[in-house]
Amino acid sequence: MDLDRLTAIDDMNNTFVNKFQSQRNRLISKMIGSRPRTYARIPIVVAAILVMANACVARDYLVDSQQAFDELKGATFEPGDAIQFQHGQRFEGMFAPSGSGSIDAPIRIEAIGSGPRPRIDAGGKHRAGVLLKNVDHWEVSGLEITNTDGSPDDQGDLFGIYVLVEGVDRVFRHIYLDDCHIHDINGLVAGKRRGGIHVHVTKCRAASVDDLRITNNRIVRIGGVGIGNDSSCARVAWSRRDRGAENLWTNVYVADNFIDRTGRNCIIARVSKDAIYERNVAANSSRYDTGHSIFCFNTDGIRIQHNEAYGNVGDESMDRGGFDADYNCINTYIQYNYSHDNMWFCGIMKRRNRNVVIRYNISQNERKGLYFYGFERERLAEDIHIYNNTHFTRKGLHVQVFPENRTPLNTRFENNVFYFEDEATWGKNASGINTTFQNNLYFNINPYPADESPVLANPLFENPGRAGTNVDLTTMKSLLGYRLKRGSPGINQARLLNVRGKDLRDFFGKPVNPSSANLGAVQ
Repeated sequence: MDLDRLTAIDDMNNTFVNKFQSQRNRLISKMIGSRPRTYARIPIVVAAILVMANACVARDYLVDSQQAFDELKGATFEPGDAIQFQHGQRFEGMFAPSGSGSIDAPIRIEAIGSGPRPRIDAGGKHRAGVLLKNVDHWEVSGLEITNTDGSPDDQGDLFGIYVLVEGVDRVFRHIYLDDCHIHDINGLVAGKRRGGIHVHVTKCRAASVDDLRITNNRIVRIGGVGIGNDSSCARVAWSRRDRGAENLWTNVYVADNFIDRTGRNCIIARVSKDAIYERNVAANSSRYDTGHSIFCFNTDGIRIQHNEAYGNVGDESMDRGGFDADYNCINTYIQYNYSHDNMWFCGIMKRRNRNVVIRYNISQNERKGLYFYGFERERLAEDIHIYNNTHFTRKGLHVQVFPENRTPLNTRFENNVFYFEDEATWGKNASGINTTFQNNLYFNINPYPADESPVLANPLFENPGRAGTNVDLTTMKSLLGYRLKRGSPGINQARLLNVRGKDLRDFFGKPVNPSSANLGAVQ
C-alpha cells in the first residue's frame, strides 16, 4: 500500500473519530480528566476497532451550574461514566439521563466537593428529581432532592427518585440508590405508588429487577410512601397447582434508611424473592391515610429484621402497626425488630398468606394492642408461628392483645412474654380459629385459657420501658433492659419444638441453644 493511500485512510479514520467526539461533546458542560487520543497508521479494520473502543471510554461530567444541568439532564451516557454534582449548588428540574452501564462499569451520579449537598428542586412540576427509565447498572448517591410546589395540595404522582421499567421485557440489573436526602415531596397527601424512592415495572409481561440496593437514605415529609417497589408482571407461586412464581425480583436489599412523616406507609416491600429489609427507621408513618409502617406484599422469603418502627398513631380501626405480614406472601420472617408507640405491634392479614414467622421482636408501649388480624371474614391465612417475642406496656395504657376485637387464625403462640403494668385484656374474639398458646409468660393479664403450660409471674426484666427512640440498630444496646435478671422465671423455660431453620439467634444476635432457651426475645 503506497504512502498516499495510507494517508487517505488515516484521514478518513480521524474524521470519523472527530465527528463522533464532536457530537458527544455537545452534551458536555465540562469534562474532567479527558485524554487526547492518537491513532497509528494501521489498516482500516484495526482502526475501526480502535474507534469502537474509543466510543466506550468512561468520562467524568461536572454539573456545577444550571446550564450544565440543563445540557446533561437528558443526555445518553456510557458504561463507567460519572456525573458529578458540585456540592453547594442548587438545580431546578428533573435529571432524566439515558444509557446503561455494564457489569464492570456502572454509570454513577455522585456528589463532589465540600459544603451542602448538591440539591435538585423539581418544584412539583416534574415526575421526579431523578428519573431512571429503562436503564440498568446505575448508581446514585450524595444528592438532596425535593419535589413540591410548596402547597399542601395533591400535585400528582410525584417522586424524589423514580426508577421505571416500562414496556421492556428483560432483567434490569444493578440499581444502587445510596446516601440521598429526599424531603418535601408533593403536598399533604397519601397514595401507595408515589413518594420518596420508588422502583416500578409497568406495562410488561416478563420483566424483573436483580441487584437492587436502597441504602443509607434520609427520607422525610413525603406525600405517599417513603420507599416502595411494584411490578405489573410478578407473582409468587401459591400452590402446587399454581403455574409457578413469575418475574420475582432477586437480590433486593433495603437497609439503613431513615424515613419520617409519610402520607402513607414508610416502606412497602413487594414482588421479591428472599429480599432483606433491615436496620431501617420507620417513624410517624401514615399521616394522611392508614397503613402499617413496614409491610410486605406478593413476596416469598422476605426477611424484615433489625428495624425500628414508631409513631404510627391515629385512626385505630384500620392498619396502624409497626409491621405487617400482608397477604399474597409465602415464608415471611418478621424478626429482631423494635416496635414502640404505635397503635399496635404487628398486623397479620388473613387472606392468602402462608408460613408467617414473627419471632424475637421487642414491642414497647403500643397504645391499643399487639396483634391485628386483618380482613376479619377471611380464612385463608395458614401456618402462622409467633414465638419468643417480648411485649411491655407501661401504666396508663389499657390494651387488648387482639385489638379491635379481631379474631386470630391458624396461629401458634409460644414462649412469648406478655407484660402489662396495668391490667390488659385479650379481646372479644381472642379464642380464635385453630389458634393455640403454649408456654407463654403472663403478667397483669389472665393467661390464655387454652395455654396448657402458662407461666404466671413477673419476668424480672433488668430495666424495661426505657429504650427510647432512634436507637442504634447495629447493637440495639438501648434495649438491654429487657434482659432477664438472675432468678427470673423465664430463664431456660422456652420450648423450641416447632422452630424452622438453623442458626437460631436472639434479639441481640446471640446464638440460642434450644435446650436452654429463655422465654421472650433475649437469651
